[in-house]
Amino acid sequence: MTYDFVPHNDNQFGLNYSATRVNAVRGLVVELLDSNNLILATTNSDNLGNYSFSVENNKLVKVRVKAQLLRAQSPTWNFKVTDNTNGNILYAMEGSLVAASNASAVRDLHAASGWTGTGYTQARVAAPFAILDSVLLGVEKVMAAGNGIDFPALELRWSPKNKAADGDLALGEISTSFYSGSEIYILGDENNDTDEYDRHVILHEWGHYLESDFSRSDSVGGDHVYGDKLDMRVAMSEGFANAFSAMMLDDPNYRDASGLQQTDGFTNNVSRKNHTVRGWYSEASVQSVLYNFYTSSNGKTARDFTDIFKTLNSTGYATNTAMTSIYVFADALRNLVPTQITNFNTLLLEQNIETTDAFGVDESNSGGYTGSLPIYKPLPLNNSPVNVCSTNRFGAYNKLSVAQFLLLEVASSGTYQISVQEGVGDSGDSDPDVYLYRRGNLLDFAEGTQIDQESFSRFLSEGTYVLELVDDRAMDVENTDEITACFDVRALRLN
Repeated sequence: MTYDFVPHNDNQFGLNYSATRVNAVRGLVVELLDSNNLILATTNSDNLGNYSFSVENNKLVKVRVKAQLLRAQSPTWNFKVTDNTNGNILYAMEGSLVAASNASAVRDLHAASGWTGTGYTQARVAAPFAILDSVLLGVEKVMAAGNGIDFPALELRWSPKNKAADGDLALGEISTSFYSGSEIYILGDENNDTDEYDRHVILHEWGHYLESDFSRSDSVGGDHVYGDKLDMRVAMSEGFANAFSAMMLDDPNYRDASGLQQTDGFTNNVSRKNHTVRGWYSEASVQSVLYNFYTSSNGKTARDFTDIFKTLNSTGYATNTAMTSIYVFADALRNLVPTQITNFNTLLLEQNIETTDAFGVDESNSGGYTGSLPIYKPLPLNNSPVNVCSTNRFGAYNKLSVAQFLLLEVASSGTYQISVQEGVGDSGDSDPDVYLYRRGNLLDFAEGTQIDQESFSRFLSEGTYVLELVDDRAMDVENTDEITACFDVRALRLN
């Protein structure tokens, strides 16, 4: 079993069809069928793409290989490539009926790219197999890092109709390749943007899956580009996914082909350190810290994913009281691998990130806006006001300081009231919304329509809570007006 793999050009931009190579179809489900399409036997292709069946002499049979990466023994996995524009049907390739007339009958199947020199004029059979082979690279690296946990089932939904348009996923209007819980949607639009051979893109999205199912992500998602000052949760998630893809491939040059005949695209060296925007809010800084730690041989084995995976998979990270960020990762890693404290701290400082605790206490890098610090504002439980400002000065929705975080330390269980009122300096008709978290889990929220104010009450047991406040206007990506709205936040025990 083999498939066509199309690499990128040496200059990192665009696909090089003239360098197409034949790769083995590895680890996929292979079936033997009779003339009535009944399954006679099932196996998996090995790492060389080989498979074998015992067949009744002269019986008419055919071979089918499914775009399904499956393992039954622990740790299990089940990854499938399906067509979201055709009822999520599973992709497969099958041969014709033949009679096995000798003791060493051979049946080879090859999935062609469909490229014939100027375009995809034939079926793009290879695409699903290329996608799964990228996933398998990630599985192998995670297993080598010591994983013993079953991989939750995942569908990777690809179609030649999947294009960069918002709308109906069943019509291929997926906007971009993205991870969504139990699915990853992948672009396939020829002459615009198609990602089946963009291994970094595939593994970036698979990294979000790993982060979500083996660890924790508090990211709110959304658009992001190089140089953005992001919500720290988004910076952590996107920076990790970029670095993760480079780690899995041992290739720091993140590549995404696009354009006419897939000759264009972009490249991003995730090992780069000299970024124009550096800090806890920068995905470029996060990816630099993580990838350069991975490649470091300073008191550790270079290119060993174990410490990073162990940190992500630890309770210190996954159940931390702070929201996920590079601070939480650094704090968890320091506790798990104390011999690497100096090494990791050096990488943080290179990116203007303080070596502090999981809450970023005493961070001095404000990103150019003093209101972004401290990262967590302590909220007393005696009705004293704490003033915080939600702003879209760096962009809307998922950018720095749209969300403000407050820290509640509840020493005595009871019912507490949280109230928000716009303070001095009227910004217009503000719409504050608040969200209450414990260890990353959303416990309660208030998204009322009252102008300039919001409130809710809830019973809280002893422990640490995080309150997130946003102005809904600053969340709106279609709002072109710059807004900074400052609010007095109060917490009071009612009983």
